[in-house]
Amino acid sequence: MISKEFKMVVAQNCLDYDAKYAITMFSMGTLSESCNNCKNFINGECSKGLFDEIIQIISRN
Repeated sequence: MISKEFKMVVAQNCLDYDAKYAITMFSMGTLSESCNNCKNFINGECSKGLFDEIIQIISRN
């Protein structure tokens, strides 16, 4: 299972992040920028297939 913090880092580094709710971008609570709050993150997976790619980029840095 991937931690909430890790999903937040991935979302912050994703150019295709698209918030499900407009307030997500302004919140520090449960609706903060995270894969879980992205329109493209469906059933625990990125529908655009970017999750693994972003993980690799983050790992290199």
